[in-house]
Amino acid sequence: MSRIKIDRIIIDTTIAHFINDGLSYLPFFLIIMIKENYNLSFFSQSMILMSYYIGSAFVSPYMGRYIDKTKKKGLLMGIGMFLFSVSFLLLVPPYPYSIAIPSFMASMFIISIFSTIYHPIGSMILNFRYREYAGTVLGINGIGGSFGRAIFPVIMEGFLALFNKNFILSIISISFIMGVISLYVAYDLRNEEIFVEKKIKKNVFKFSLPITFFLIATILRNTAIQGGFNLLPAFLNTTLQYSSFLIAIILFIANSTAIIGQPFLGYLSDRYGGKKMLIVTSLIPGILLIVLMFFSNVYIVSIIFIVTYFFGMSNFPLLMVFVGELSSDEELAENSAIIFGLGGGIGGAIGSFAIGMLAQILNIYMAFIIIGIISIAGSIMMFYIPKKP
Repeated sequence: MSRIKIDRIIIDTTIAHFINDGLSYLPFFLIIMIKENYNLSFFSQSMILMSYYIGSAFVSPYMGRYIDKTKKKGLLMGIGMFLFSVSFLLLVPPYPYSIAIPSFMASMFIISIFSTIYHPIGSMILNFRYREYAGTVLGINGIGGSFGRAIFPVIMEGFLALFNKNFILSIISISFIMGVISLYVAYDLRNEEIFVEKKIKKNVFKFSLPITFFLIATILRNTAIQGGFNLLPAFLNTTLQYSSFLIAIILFIANSTAIIGQPFLGYLSDRYGGKKMLIVTSLIPGILLIVLMFFSNVYIVSIIFIVTYFFGMSNFPLLMVFVGELSSDEELAENSAIIFGLGGGIGGAIGSFAIGMLAQILNIYMAFIIIGIISIAGSIMMFYIPKKP
């Protein structure tokens, strides 16, 4: 393996990943502020977040197909991040209480559409340009996403402190700053072109057996790693009464662990295989999510939370590595969108809805335990994914 050169493409895609994952994670922290402003129940919070996943699940397959047809993928990636940034302004209007829940659900649905742009483009560019060491490069690139998830809640808390808890000015500030950076990425990568001629031109989506199996396993896995994980801040705030500031600190530490974890696991995937590393790092978060429900001490909860996030958030590049192992060049962007967007979106939506409903029927602790078991089942399914034909 030759030495990896950190060039403009890796830097710009990492910046885009920082913006995308930071913004993608922000709704799960903002729901705490929305809950406080509108006195929402845990079930209402889960429904708002469910709509966020539904939007990405609905759009992802078509986004991947559209991306396949474009040549200037770098330009599209930057413009997509700009649109994603400004879409958060939909959360700014002071919606009347009577229509607050459907209004926030609609806003989250629209915001999530723009969250589907980065990953299929970033995955395709890096897999295509750096085939020999895609796992390592995607791991390096994943540092941007991990840092974004870690720092955006802290940035939001900083703006809230700066503007005396003014939610509107804080959202506008984040949208403006990230929008400007996104336009820079679009300009810098305006000439980055990748185009693979498609053999299949029909509008019908046809998944290979390995991708279909992988999709089902990813949906089950992501009921916890998307739906469960992203409701944990609301759980800590609503059930354990943690303040938004304490949650922001815990999230910063937890997501920061993936800054080391993603490149390390990417390296291990290149050495030992993406499938093996993906399975191991998918099993552990489901198990730890269950363990977390048996503790309330802030120190123990924080430690388990952080370790859970280390494995859960560090292994997302491994999804993209394994997609690359199962896909041809002409299928890569579409399959990346299917696994990351559709698999993540449906899994997250099912997880959010199921936790909200089970919390109503049973209790919130049993809800997370059941989702953890489902996630473990999905991870075990990955053992049986057939090889690429």
